[in-house]
Order: sequence, then C-alpha cells, then structure tokens
Amino acid sequence: MSDERRDKEVEALLDLSRRARAKLDRLHTVLTSEGHYGAGASPTAVVYRENKLRLLRLLDENGQPRTGPPVLFVPAPVSRYFIIDLLPGRSFAGHVAAAGFDVYIADFGEPASEDRYCDLAYYVDGLVRRSVRQILTLTGQAQLNIVGYCLGGTLSLLYAALYPTTVARLVLLTTTVDGDVEGGIPWVAHRMGMAGESYEHPRLVPAAEIKSWFEMLAPGSNSLAGRIGDLWDRLDDPPERLRDVRTMASWVDDVVPAPGRLLAELYQQFGPGRNGFMRGTARVGQKALDLRAVTMPVLSVSAEKDLIAPPAGVDAIRTLVSHAEIVRLPGGHVGIVAGRSAMKLWQRTVTFLAETPGAAAEKPGPEIDI
Repeated sequence: MSDERRDKEVEALLDLSRRARAKLDRLHTVLTSEGHYGAGASPTAVVYRENKLRLLRLLDENGQPRTGPPVLFVPAPVSRYFIIDLLPGRSFAGHVAAAGFDVYIADFGEPASEDRYCDLAYYVDGLVRRSVRQILTLTGQAQLNIVGYCLGGTLSLLYAALYPTTVARLVLLTTTVDGDVEGGIPWVAHRMGMAGESYEHPRLVPAAEIKSWFEMLAPGSNSLAGRIGDLWDRLDDPPERLRDVRTMASWVDDVVPAPGRLLAELYQQFGPGRNGFMRGTARVGQKALDLRAVTMPVLSVSAEKDLIAPPAGVDAIRTLVSHAEIVRLPGGHVGIVAGRSAMKLWQRTVTFLAETPGAAAEKPGPEIDI
C-alpha cells in the first residue's frame, strides 16, 4: 500500500472518529439537559381546584386573561397535560389562545391511592362538569368549546352527550368510539387474556405498568434504549429540534398512575366485545347516554399511524354522529398534536372553532418548523 493511500485511509478513519465523537458529545448534552418536568410553557392562572385537579386559564403577555370565546382542553387523565402546551412556540393551547380564544386546560394531576375508586361519573359528571360550570361563570357565557385528546376525548364526548346545551363546538382528537376495531390498549388486555381491572376492588395502577402497555403497542417507543437510538439517528438535526425531541421524551416518560375503577369501567363498557358507544349501551354512573343529543358541530381527528387509537376506530364516529367532520392526518398519536406536522391540526382546530357564531376571526399563527 502506498504511503499516500495509507494516509488517506487514516485521515478517513480519523474523520469518522471525530464525527462520532461530536455526535456522542451532542447526545450527552441532549440527555443531560433539562426536559419539561410536568409544567406547561404558557403563563397560566389556577381558577379552580378540586382534589388533584387544577383548572388552568392561559394568560396573555401582560399576565391578563383573554376575553375571546372560551375553549376547554381536556387531556387524558393518565398522562401529563403539558403535551398540549409543550414549549414556547410549540404549544397547541397557546396557538389557539393566540388566535383570539380564552383557553383553559384541565390538569387532572397525579392520582394517589385514595383515588383508586374514581370512575367515569367522577371525571365526567364531576370534574369536567364543574370545570365547565366554573368557566361559564367566569366568562358569563352560556356555552364553551371543548377540545378532548385521547381518553380526554372520551370524557368530552360523554359530557357533551349529557350536557349538550353547554357545548358550542366539540373537537375530538384520536378518540376511539369503536372498541371492536383491533388495536389500542383494550386489545392489549384482550390478547393477554386479562379481564381488566377490578371494579369492586380497584387498585391504583402504577405508572410503570401503564407505560408498559404503550411499549407493547409500539416496541422501543417507550424504552430508554429506543429513545437513545432515536436521538442518535437524529443528532445531525438542528439543536432546537433535538430540544424538542428531548422534551417530547420527557412527556412520554412522565406517565401517571391511574384509578383502577376508571380503567375497569372503560374496559367493561368500551373494550372489545362490549363496544358501548357503537351498541348504544354507554352510561355515566346511572345515566344512560344518547349520542343523538350531540347536535353541536363536531370535528373528529385521527392519525394514520396511530397504534394507541387506531384510525378506523376513531373515524367510526361518523356512524353515530352523522354530521361530524372527519379528518385523518399523517403521523402518530402524539405527533399530530405536538410533532413536526402538528401545525396542520392546530390551524384546522382554530378554523373549526372560529366558525362558531360570534367567535373571533382566525388569526394566522406564527410560522414555525415542527
């Protein structure tokens, strides 16, 4: 081998080593930087408390509440609320507020052992209903708009069917209504031969166990090794993009425990073979549900690659609420809400909400790369 060829090979190896070292340094920086530990990005005021619930009202740049049409975001009670208020310039709730709406978020907090008996009636006829009542009292309005995400969408749909006169418009994001469509958490339990949690003798289901269900649906998506592998593959991305990845990972890691009675009731009413929405047997406590009462405008959004709420099970709402507008977006369960293409959902939601009589005209949101 000539000296020139050897020198070129050595230089190539050194260059490869330098690039690998740079990636390792960047990976270390990303992994050791602060994530987003349980708090939203927007300034807020707590306007109502009940047990672990905090009802948050977004404030403007001067620390004042807004005066536009009220919008209540209802996230899933088994995860932290800040996925819809992720980062400055990357906040779904903040985008809606910037478009001229008075935005509220239900932060369900972290259940403890004493909350293991909490059921659908507690959440729907209790926390959501009283949050709505507080918002309507504060704003002097007779109705508000509701945006429900995942299991929060289930709670929102149940509430809208019970109290339709208080809801102006309803947005359901990745909300399964057809439990017989294969996929999602209920099918994990079904395939494992689990009858679900005990209703009569519930436990507080640990966060680690809930997290394992998501891992079964998407292997590697909720594991430390999978997360580091994903970061490694993306270390040539701009630093701000890596910050976003790290923040998203901190939310995925931050699952909260869940009341066993709530999970038992969800499985028994809406799981495979039960399918309470489609069969018309859904109840909240002693109250039977009639989805014919859902006459307000409805926007239902599914995600093409959703493994938690399969799109066919989400889009099935068209058979129950015939006037519902059905939208399917590219991406996954979390990505359409807070990922690179989330702006499509944000702007579509603002457009839909702004169609409410008397609502603020849509204002263009900031142009951001997501």
